[in-house]
Amino acid sequence: MSWIKEGELSLWERFCANIIKAGPMPKHIAFIMDGNRRYAKKCQVERQEGHSQGFNKLAELLAFSPLRLCGGV
Repeated sequence: MSWIKEGELSLWERFCANIIKAGPMPKHIAFIMDGNRRYAKKCQVERQEGHSQGFNKLAELLAFSPLRLCGGV
């Protein structure tokens, strides 16, 4: 897959890339943003901060995703 630059990936990203390479690209995916409040409570931060950090993780995931290249996001 040309959108994956092997040398720049972390171990986890390489693992995910290998899974993607093993089969056909899914046409649809969904992200369930659950647990942000529990995360905030566990880390003793405001609820809004938990949601902000959850959003940042989603943005990080989408930066790695091929979906950003095909206009699917």
